[in-house]
Amino acid sequence: MGGRVRETQHIEPMSRRNGLALTLAGLVVMLTLLLVGYWLDERGRLVVIFLFMAGLVMTVLGILKLREPVYSFSLSADTLHFHHKIGGWSLHWSNIIRVDQPRLQSGLDLVDLPYIGIKIRDYDEFLPLMTPRLVVHLLTEQRPLLAMALRHGAISRHHLQDWLVEDSHYRSAAGRDYQGLAAMLGHRMTHLRELYGYDLLIHESNLDREAPEFIALLRRYLQPII
Repeated sequence: MGGRVRETQHIEPMSRRNGLALTLAGLVVMLTLLLVGYWLDERGRLVVIFLFMAGLVMTVLGILKLREPVYSFSLSADTLHFHHKIGGWSLHWSNIIRVDQPRLQSGLDLVDLPYIGIKIRDYDEFLPLMTPRLVVHLLTEQRPLLAMALRHGAISRHHLQDWLVEDSHYRSAAGRDYQGLAAMLGHRMTHLRELYGYDLLIHESNLDREAPEFIALLRRYLQPII
């Protein structure tokens, strides 16, 4: 593979793909049905209404896709940056211990989850940079991960109830105190590490390729410079 990757790469998420096509197709369907419906009888109009609603759903889905950031990740020689529609976060490669696909025990098997996991070295380089709005979204977005752990027996219902609303005071490993939303995120990251071995879990819909391939790309950036 050679040495560490130096060029900057921007990742276009799969979640954004076909957004424009869906939007235009939905609009065309709705406009066509409006014209056709004028000439139909009552029974035919009921069918048109049903198809019109389908076209409306297509349009809304397309618009939602287009609202996603053009890029989900930017990978530079020094930094991993994640783009979100309400903000983003950055990590220096030196602050990342490892990346991999998290797994859960299911019976005798290990099940790959549709996420990539990032284990962070120092929370104090990450938490102060997070905006309150993005923290609220992350805490909400990560709730299914706690429920998934409950279904697989990795967490008790009592712990789940406690962790759904995290403590608003947190002290990092280096002794720095956090209050409010930053503290809640610090606790959530600690709990995700306990359950999955990683502090940040990002759904594969934010990737542009299969999770193992994307993890291999991140590891190339993590390699020490030769």
